Amino acid sequence: MTNISRRNMLALMGGTLAAPYIITSKASAAASAAEPGIFKMSIQPWIGYGMWYVAQEKGIFAANGLEGVEFIPFTEDAANLAILASGEIQATNSATHNVLQHLQESPDYHIALIEDYSTTADAIVSAKTVNSVADLKGKSIAFEEGTTSHLLIADALKKAGMKLSDLNWTKTPASQAAAALLSGSTDAMVTYEPYVSTALKADPSLKLLYTAAESPGLISDCFVVTTRTLKERPGQVRAMVKSWGDAVDLYNKNPQECQAIIAKGVGSDPSELGSTFEGVHYYTLAENKALLSGEYAAKTFPAVNAASLELGLIKKAFEAKDVIDTTALSSL
Repeated sequence: MTNISRRNMLALMGGTLAAPYIITSKASAAASAAEPGIFKMSIQPWIGYGMWYVAQEKGIFAANGLEGVEFIPFTEDAANLAILASGEIQATNSATHNVLQHLQESPDYHIALIEDYSTTADAIVSAKTVNSVADLKGKSIAFEEGTTSHLLIADALKKAGMKLSDLNWTKTPASQAAAALLSGSTDAMVTYEPYVSTALKADPSLKLLYTAAESPGLISDCFVVTTRTLKERPGQVRAMVKSWGDAVDLYNKNPQECQAIIAKGVGSDPSELGSTFEGVHYYTLAENKALLSGEYAAKTFPAVNAASLELGLIKKAFEAKDVIDTTALSSL
């Protein structure tokens, strides 16, 4: 199984990954349903997980009764698997296909919330001589194997009646794909923001050939909680889920303020992210309630499952009913 990070924004932006940090505060009596103790969660520096940074900065965790939330940063999925295996954390944040990879290692993880999905934040970008996905046949393309980029190119090729074998592809880290395209060493690349915007700004003649908006939900992220946590800390899980929803509501009211908080959280400057946020949709709790018992469970999850199996990212399929746990969400 390929263990590659889903996102790693810092390499191109020159940011530095912060050490684990924690916030603690006295919870109000009205919000005391959460069990005592620190809630530990691993997280990558990806803007799709931005609501956690907002919740931390704006005191939302404490307002919902959490004694403290500790973020354990990671950049490579192999490292996250090790963190999860330690049994010392309660949750993680992963793309749907990464969740399936985690389940290959252990069945003790459940999706408690869908956090975001990419629209134009993941894309295939090509040289000006390439006019369509079909035109990629026989041409070179750079992308990171086992990642969301791998899923996106496979989806695009399938719709065009093609396979990866029709292309000359190189295993290139997402942070280096743009450089490969700009240098002319490849005809196209598959990557995500901010690398997409950076490449298009550097060379306006490049084309945005295909984006994740073509298959809504294919590239989505989830809040994943361990079975033990669901049993022993249901109040904390509920508080975390509610905190996400409260942060999304705040984001929708004050996007610029929240984007500045998120940029700081992932180690960047707001000006460097530009229109990156336009390519990501943050799910509200109302949307979660509809999707986790509806389209996501019935269509999106099975589609990602099938694609992951076809690409060899996983060896067995999983049923949505065995992976999704809406207990915390349903209580809100």
